[in-house]
Amino acid sequence: MNYKKIYKDETHSGAYLFFGKEKYLMENAVGYLLNKYVKGTEAFNYTKFKGSDVKPEDIISACETYPVMNDKKLVLVRDVCDFLANYELKDSFYEFLDKLSDFVILIFWDTGDLKKTTKFYKYFKNNKRDIEFAKLGPVDANRFVKSYFLRKGKKINDREAALFIKESGYLSKNEDLVLLDLISEMDKIAAAAKDKVITESDIRSLITENIDTSIFKFTDAMLQRNSELALIELHNLIKLGEPLPLIYYFIVRQVKNLLSYKLLAEKNMNRREIFIKMGLKKLEFDKIYSYERNFSKKFLKEFYDELIKADEFFKTSSVDEIIIFETLIIKYCQGI
Repeated sequence: MNYKKIYKDETHSGAYLFFGKEKYLMENAVGYLLNKYVKGTEAFNYTKFKGSDVKPEDIISACETYPVMNDKKLVLVRDVCDFLANYELKDSFYEFLDKLSDFVILIFWDTGDLKKTTKFYKYFKNNKRDIEFAKLGPVDANRFVKSYFLRKGKKINDREAALFIKESGYLSKNEDLVLLDLISEMDKIAAAAKDKVITESDIRSLITENIDTSIFKFTDAMLQRNSELALIELHNLIKLGEPLPLIYYFIVRQVKNLLSYKLLAEKNMNRREIFIKMGLKKLEFDKIYSYERNFSKKFLKEFYDELIKADEFFKTSSVDEIIIFETLIIKYCQGI
Protein backbone atom coordinates (compact mmCIF):
# COMPACT_ATOMS: atom_id res chain seq x y z
CA MET A 1 0.00 0.00 0.00
CA ASN A 2 1.14 3.55 -0.67
CA TYR A 3 2.86 5.36 2.21
CA LYS A 4 0.22 8.13 2.08
CA LYS A 5 -2.12 5.76 3.94
CA ILE A 6 -0.17 6.54 7.11
CA TYR A 7 -1.18 10.20 6.84
CA LYS A 8 -4.77 9.49 5.77
CA ASP A 9 -5.68 7.09 8.59
CA GLU A 10 -7.10 8.86 11.64
CA THR A 11 -5.81 6.31 14.14
CA HIS A 12 -2.97 3.80 14.13
CA SER A 13 -2.36 0.60 16.03
CA GLY A 14 -1.00 -2.89 15.45
CA ALA A 15 1.92 -4.01 13.28
CA TYR A 16 3.10 -2.43 10.02
CA LEU A 17 5.80 -3.30 7.52
CA PHE A 18 7.60 -0.27 6.08
CA PHE A 19 9.55 -1.09 2.92
CA GLY A 20 10.86 0.58 -0.22
CA LYS A 21 13.74 2.68 -1.53
CA GLU A 22 12.84 6.01 0.02
CA LYS A 23 14.42 6.02 3.46
CA TYR A 24 13.71 9.76 3.76
CA LEU A 25 9.96 9.19 3.44
CA MET A 26 10.14 6.37 6.00
CA GLU A 27 11.95 8.62 8.47
CA ASN A 28 9.27 11.27 7.98
CA ALA A 29 6.47 8.75 8.54
CA VAL A 30 8.05 7.47 11.76
CA GLY A 31 8.55 11.08 12.87
CA TYR A 32 4.89 11.82 12.11
CA LEU A 33 3.73 8.89 14.26
CA LEU A 34 6.08 9.82 17.08
CA ASN A 35 4.86 13.41 17.05
CA LYS A 36 1.22 12.35 16.93
CA TYR A 37 1.26 9.72 19.64
CA VAL A 38 4.27 9.86 21.98
CA LYS A 39 5.67 13.39 21.77
CA GLY A 40 7.18 14.34 25.12
CA THR A 41 7.13 10.76 26.43
CA GLU A 42 9.58 9.17 23.98
CA ALA A 43 11.88 8.04 26.81
CA PHE A 44 9.11 5.78 28.12
CA ASN A 45 7.06 4.96 25.05
CA TYR A 46 9.46 4.68 22.12
CA THR A 47 11.58 1.53 21.78
CA LYS A 48 14.06 0.99 18.94
CA PHE A 49 15.67 -2.31 18.03
CA LYS A 50 18.34 -3.28 15.53
CA GLY A 51 17.33 -6.29 13.50
CA SER A 52 20.72 -7.91 14.01
CA ASP A 53 20.46 -7.70 17.80
CA VAL A 54 16.80 -8.21 18.68
CA LYS A 55 15.14 -11.51 19.56
CA PRO A 56 11.44 -12.35 19.01
CA GLU A 57 10.90 -12.38 22.78
CA ASP A 58 12.38 -8.84 23.04
CA ILE A 59 9.78 -7.54 20.59
CA ILE A 60 6.98 -9.36 22.38
CA SER A 61 8.07 -8.00 25.76
CA ALA A 62 8.30 -4.42 24.48
CA CYS A 63 4.82 -4.62 22.96
CA GLU A 64 3.21 -6.14 26.05
CA THR A 65 4.53 -3.44 28.39
CA TYR A 66 1.92 -0.75 28.98
CA PRO A 67 2.67 2.84 27.96
CA VAL A 68 3.69 5.30 30.67
CA MET A 69 1.77 8.58 31.05
CA ASN A 70 0.34 8.07 27.58
CA ASP A 71 -2.25 6.08 25.65
CA LYS A 72 0.15 4.76 23.01
CA LYS A 73 3.64 3.41 22.57
CA LEU A 74 5.73 2.88 19.44
CA VAL A 75 8.14 -0.01 18.83
CA LEU A 76 10.48 0.12 15.82
CA VAL A 77 12.51 -2.82 14.47
CA ARG A 78 15.05 -1.61 11.92
CA ASP A 79 16.76 -3.82 9.29
CA VAL A 80 14.12 -6.50 9.52
CA CYS A 81 16.02 -8.75 7.08
CA ASP A 82 18.79 -9.16 9.67
CA PHE A 83 16.17 -10.17 12.22
CA LEU A 84 14.60 -12.71 9.85
CA ALA A 85 18.02 -14.12 8.94
CA ASN A 86 18.64 -14.96 12.59
CA TYR A 87 15.27 -16.48 13.43
CA GLU A 88 12.73 -18.71 11.74
CA LEU A 89 9.52 -17.23 13.06
CA LYS A 90 6.98 -19.68 14.39
CA ASP A 91 3.22 -19.47 13.95
CA SER A 92 2.99 -18.25 17.54
CA PHE A 93 4.81 -15.03 16.54
CA TYR A 94 2.24 -14.28 13.86
CA GLU A 95 -0.53 -15.04 16.38
CA PHE A 96 1.12 -12.50 18.67
CA LEU A 97 0.99 -9.92 15.86
CA ASP A 98 -2.70 -10.67 15.32
CA LYS A 99 -3.50 -9.99 18.98
CA LEU A 100 -1.48 -6.82 19.50
CA SER A 101 -3.09 -4.39 21.92
CA ASP A 102 -4.52 -1.15 20.55
CA PHE A 103 -1.98 0.84 22.56
CA VAL A 104 0.91 -0.52 20.46
CA ILE A 105 2.22 0.65 17.08
CA LEU A 106 4.84 -1.87 15.94
CA ILE A 107 6.87 -1.02 12.83
CA PHE A 108 9.19 -3.40 10.99
CA TRP A 109 11.58 -1.44 8.78
CA ASP A 110 12.93 -3.08 5.63
CA THR A 111 15.98 -1.62 3.85
CA GLY A 112 14.94 -3.03 0.49
CA ASP A 113 16.15 -6.63 0.66
CA LEU A 114 12.97 -8.34 1.86
CA LYS A 115 11.60 -10.71 -0.76
CA LYS A 116 7.90 -10.56 -1.49
CA THR A 117 7.73 -14.35 -1.58
CA THR A 118 8.46 -14.69 2.13
CA LYS A 119 5.81 -15.64 4.68
CA PHE A 120 6.70 -12.49 6.64
CA TYR A 121 5.93 -10.14 3.73
CA LYS A 122 2.78 -12.04 2.77
CA TYR A 123 1.47 -11.72 6.32
CA PHE A 124 1.52 -7.92 6.11
CA LYS A 125 0.28 -7.92 2.53
CA ASN A 126 -2.72 -10.08 3.40
CA ASN A 127 -3.55 -7.86 6.36
CA LYS A 128 -3.14 -4.66 4.31
CA ARG A 129 -0.32 -3.50 6.56
CA ASP A 130 2.40 -3.41 3.88
CA ILE A 131 3.34 0.24 3.51
CA GLU A 132 5.53 0.94 0.49
CA PHE A 133 7.83 3.94 0.29
CA ALA A 134 8.66 3.79 -3.42
CA LYS A 135 10.37 6.47 -5.49
CA LEU A 136 8.09 9.39 -6.27
CA GLY A 137 6.39 9.84 -9.62
CA PRO A 138 6.80 13.05 -11.66
CA VAL A 139 3.94 14.98 -10.00
CA ASP A 140 4.89 14.13 -6.40
CA ALA A 141 8.59 14.67 -7.14
CA ASN A 142 7.78 18.15 -8.48
CA ARG A 143 5.79 18.98 -5.35
CA PHE A 144 8.57 17.67 -3.14
CA VAL A 145 11.21 19.79 -4.87
CA LYS A 146 9.11 22.95 -4.67
CA SER A 147 8.26 22.47 -0.99
CA TYR A 148 11.85 21.65 -0.04
CA PHE A 149 13.21 24.79 -1.69
CA LEU A 150 10.55 26.82 0.15
CA ARG A 151 11.83 25.40 3.44
CA LYS A 152 15.26 26.63 2.37
CA GLY A 153 13.88 30.12 1.78
CA LYS A 154 13.90 29.76 -2.00
CA LYS A 155 11.22 29.50 -4.67
CA ILE A 156 11.35 27.33 -7.76
CA ASN A 157 8.72 27.40 -10.50
CA ASP A 158 7.21 24.32 -12.15
CA ARG A 159 9.37 24.56 -15.27
CA GLU A 160 12.63 24.81 -13.33
CA ALA A 161 11.53 22.10 -10.88
CA ALA A 162 10.86 19.75 -13.79
CA LEU A 163 14.24 20.64 -15.28
CA PHE A 164 15.97 19.97 -11.95
CA ILE A 165 14.32 16.54 -11.63
CA LYS A 166 15.21 15.66 -15.22
CA GLU A 167 18.83 16.80 -14.88
CA SER A 168 19.20 14.97 -11.57
CA GLY A 169 18.26 11.66 -13.19
CA TYR A 170 15.88 10.83 -10.31
CA LEU A 171 13.13 9.48 -12.58
CA SER A 172 15.50 7.56 -14.81
CA LYS A 173 15.59 3.76 -14.77
CA ASN A 174 19.34 4.00 -15.30
CA GLU A 175 19.89 5.77 -12.00
CA ASP A 176 19.52 4.48 -8.45
CA LEU A 177 18.96 7.93 -6.98
CA VAL A 178 16.68 8.59 -4.01
CA LEU A 179 15.29 11.71 -2.35
CA LEU A 180 18.32 12.02 -0.09
CA ASP A 181 20.39 12.49 -3.26
CA LEU A 182 17.98 15.20 -4.45
CA ILE A 183 18.16 16.91 -1.07
CA SER A 184 21.95 17.03 -1.28
CA GLU A 185 21.70 18.71 -4.70
CA MET A 186 19.00 21.14 -3.54
CA ASP A 187 21.01 22.14 -0.49
CA LYS A 188 23.94 22.93 -2.75
CA ILE A 189 21.83 24.96 -5.20
CA ALA A 190 19.94 26.83 -2.45
CA ALA A 191 23.19 27.81 -0.75
CA ALA A 192 24.82 29.05 -3.97
CA ALA A 193 21.85 30.75 -5.67
CA LYS A 194 22.05 34.52 -5.33
CA ASP A 195 18.36 35.30 -5.85
CA LYS A 196 15.25 34.10 -4.05
CA VAL A 197 13.98 32.35 -7.19
CA ILE A 198 15.96 29.36 -8.51
CA THR A 199 16.78 29.82 -12.19
CA GLU A 200 17.65 27.47 -15.01
CA SER A 201 21.18 28.84 -14.88
CA ASP A 202 21.46 27.92 -11.17
CA ILE A 203 20.43 24.35 -11.95
CA ARG A 204 22.62 23.80 -14.99
CA SER A 205 25.71 25.32 -13.40
CA LEU A 206 25.44 23.61 -10.01
CA ILE A 207 23.81 20.20 -10.41
CA THR A 208 26.10 17.19 -10.32
CA GLU A 209 26.48 15.44 -13.66
CA ASN A 210 24.86 12.01 -13.83
CA ILE A 211 25.10 9.11 -16.25
CA ASP A 212 21.61 9.48 -17.68
CA THR A 213 21.90 13.12 -18.70
CA SER A 214 25.41 12.53 -20.05
CA ILE A 215 24.13 9.71 -22.26
CA PHE A 216 21.51 12.03 -23.75
CA LYS A 217 24.13 14.73 -24.33
CA PHE A 218 26.44 12.17 -25.93
CA THR A 219 23.82 10.72 -28.30
CA ASP A 220 22.49 14.19 -29.17
CA ALA A 221 26.00 15.36 -30.08
CA MET A 222 26.38 12.28 -32.29
CA LEU A 223 23.12 13.04 -34.12
CA GLN A 224 24.21 16.64 -34.61
CA ARG A 225 27.59 15.46 -35.95
CA ASN A 226 29.35 17.55 -33.32
CA SER A 227 32.49 15.47 -32.83
CA GLU A 228 34.09 17.87 -30.33
CA LEU A 229 31.10 17.76 -27.97
CA ALA A 230 30.60 14.01 -28.52
CA LEU A 231 34.20 13.32 -27.45
CA ILE A 232 33.78 15.51 -24.36
CA GLU A 233 30.62 13.64 -23.38
CA LEU A 234 32.31 10.29 -24.06
CA HIS A 235 34.96 11.11 -21.48
CA ASN A 236 32.31 12.42 -19.07
CA LEU A 237 30.55 9.05 -19.29
CA ILE A 238 33.81 7.23 -18.66
CA LYS A 239 34.51 9.41 -15.59
CA LEU A 240 31.02 8.64 -14.28
CA GLY A 241 31.77 4.92 -14.56
CA GLU A 242 29.61 4.03 -17.56
CA PRO A 243 30.92 0.74 -19.03
CA LEU A 244 32.33 1.02 -22.55
CA PRO A 245 30.18 -1.89 -23.83
CA LEU A 246 27.07 0.07 -22.85
CA ILE A 247 28.33 3.19 -24.64
CA TYR A 248 28.96 0.99 -27.69
CA TYR A 249 25.37 -0.24 -27.42
CA PHE A 250 24.02 3.32 -27.54
CA ILE A 251 26.02 4.06 -30.69
CA VAL A 252 24.82 0.87 -32.40
CA ARG A 253 21.23 1.56 -31.33
CA GLN A 254 21.29 5.05 -32.80
CA VAL A 255 22.74 3.88 -36.12
CA LYS A 256 20.15 1.08 -36.35
CA ASN A 257 17.31 3.52 -35.59
CA LEU A 258 18.49 5.98 -38.24
CA LEU A 259 18.80 3.19 -40.79
CA SER A 260 15.39 1.75 -39.89
CA TYR A 261 13.78 5.16 -40.34
CA LYS A 262 15.26 5.55 -43.83
CA LEU A 263 14.24 2.06 -44.93
CA LEU A 264 10.67 2.55 -43.69
CA ALA A 265 10.45 6.00 -45.30
CA GLU A 266 11.37 4.41 -48.64
CA LYS A 267 8.18 2.34 -48.37
CA ASN A 268 6.15 5.57 -48.51
CA MET A 269 5.07 5.24 -44.90
CA ASN A 270 4.11 8.51 -43.21
CA ARG A 271 5.71 9.80 -40.01
CA ARG A 272 3.06 8.35 -37.68
CA GLU A 273 3.21 4.93 -39.35
CA ILE A 274 7.00 4.89 -39.02
CA PHE A 275 6.73 5.98 -35.36
CA ILE A 276 4.38 3.07 -34.56
CA LYS A 277 6.48 0.59 -36.54
CA MET A 278 9.75 1.56 -34.83
CA GLY A 279 8.25 1.36 -31.34
CA LEU A 280 10.41 4.14 -29.89
CA LYS A 281 9.47 6.66 -27.23
CA LYS A 282 8.29 9.94 -28.76
CA LEU A 283 11.33 11.96 -27.62
CA GLU A 284 13.79 9.49 -29.13
CA PHE A 285 11.78 9.19 -32.34
CA ASP A 286 11.53 12.98 -32.72
CA LYS A 287 15.31 13.25 -32.50
CA ILE A 288 15.78 10.54 -35.15
CA TYR A 289 13.24 12.31 -37.38
CA SER A 290 14.97 15.68 -36.94
CA TYR A 291 18.51 14.53 -37.69
CA GLU A 292 18.19 11.59 -40.10
CA ARG A 293 19.03 13.96 -42.96
CA ASN A 294 22.55 14.27 -41.52
CA PHE A 295 23.34 10.73 -42.69
CA SER A 296 22.85 8.85 -45.96
CA LYS A 297 21.57 5.31 -46.06
CA LYS A 298 24.81 4.20 -47.75
CA PHE A 299 26.93 5.72 -44.98
CA LEU A 300 24.80 4.18 -42.22
CA LYS A 301 25.04 0.70 -43.74
CA GLU A 302 28.81 0.97 -44.11
CA PHE A 303 29.25 2.42 -40.64
CA TYR A 304 27.09 -0.31 -39.11
CA ASP A 305 29.37 -2.92 -40.70
CA GLU A 306 32.32 -1.05 -39.23
CA LEU A 307 30.75 -1.15 -35.78
CA ILE A 308 30.41 -4.94 -36.02
CA LYS A 309 34.09 -5.22 -37.00
CA ALA A 310 35.03 -2.90 -34.14
CA ASP A 311 33.26 -5.19 -31.69
CA GLU A 312 35.55 -8.03 -32.77
CA PHE A 313 38.52 -5.67 -32.64
CA PHE A 314 37.72 -4.84 -28.99
CA LYS A 315 38.04 -8.53 -28.12
CA THR A 316 41.23 -9.32 -30.03
CA SER A 317 43.28 -6.11 -30.25
CA SER A 318 45.70 -4.69 -27.71
CA VAL A 319 44.87 -1.14 -28.86
CA ASP A 320 43.34 1.07 -26.17
CA GLU A 321 39.53 0.77 -26.45
CA ILE A 322 39.06 4.49 -25.83
CA ILE A 323 41.17 5.30 -28.90
CA ILE A 324 38.96 2.98 -30.98
CA PHE A 325 35.85 4.73 -29.62
CA GLU A 326 37.27 8.16 -30.40
CA THR A 327 38.08 7.09 -33.97
CA LEU A 328 34.57 5.73 -34.48
CA ILE A 329 32.96 8.87 -33.10
CA ILE A 330 34.99 11.20 -35.32
CA LYS A 331 34.15 9.14 -38.41
CA TYR A 332 30.44 8.95 -37.46
CA CYS A 333 30.23 12.69 -36.93
CA GLN A 334 31.79 13.36 -40.31
CA GLY A 335 28.94 11.45 -41.98
CA ILE A 336 28.03 11.76 -45.66
